[in-house]
Amino acid sequence: MAWLRSANRLGGGGGQIWRRTLSTEGTSKAAVGGALNWEEFFTLRKQRRLWERLAALPCAMLGLGAGAAVFASLPVNPQQMFMGLDPLLVFGGATMFCGVLGFVVGPSVGRVWYRIGNRRLAQSLDFKEAEFFKHVRANRSDPNFSSASNPLPDFYGEKINSLHGYRKWLRKQREHERKGTFSLGNKRK
Repeated sequence: MAWLRSANRLGGGGGQIWRRTLSTEGTSKAAVGGALNWEEFFTLRKQRRLWERLAALPCAMLGLGAGAAVFASLPVNPQQMFMGLDPLLVFGGATMFCGVLGFVVGPSVGRVWYRIGNRRLAQSLDFKEAEFFKHVRANRSDPNFSSASNPLPDFYGEKINSLHGYRKWLRKQREHERKGTFSLGNKRK
C-alpha cells in the first residue's frame, strides 16, 4: 500500500500538520504532531465502536464454547439434585452465562484490538477524547431538571457521531434546560 501525502493543513494553532491518507482507504490520519481535527476524531470513534461491536460476537462464541467444553466434561449424576435443581439445567444455565459473559467482555477486547491496530493514533485519540468529554461536561444540562415529561437527553454524549450530531446534541441540552427551568419557575410562584 502506497502512502500519499497531501499538503492540506489540519487544525489551527500555527503548526503545520500534514495529512496522510492510504490510497486504499478513505480515512485520513494526522502524521506529524499527532493532532486530529474533529471530523477525523468522529470517524475514528465510529471505527472504534464498530470494532467493539464486532468483537462481541466472537467473544460470545468463545465463551459459549469454553463453557460448553468445561461443563460437558464434568460428571453428572441425574439422581442427585444440585441446589434443588436438575444438574443438566444448572450446567446449561452456566454454559449460557459463559456466553453472555463473553458477549459483555467482547467490547473491551475489541477496544484493545483497535488500539493495537492504531498504535500511532492511540495517544492523539485519547487526548481528543478527553477534550471532547470536557466539552460534553461543560455543555450538558443539569440532571436535576429531569422528569417523566422531560427526560435527560444523552448525558455522556455517547450518540454523537459528527459535528452536526454535536450541534444537535447542544440544541437538545439547551431545550432540556429551558424546559426544566420553565417548570421550576412555575412551581416556585
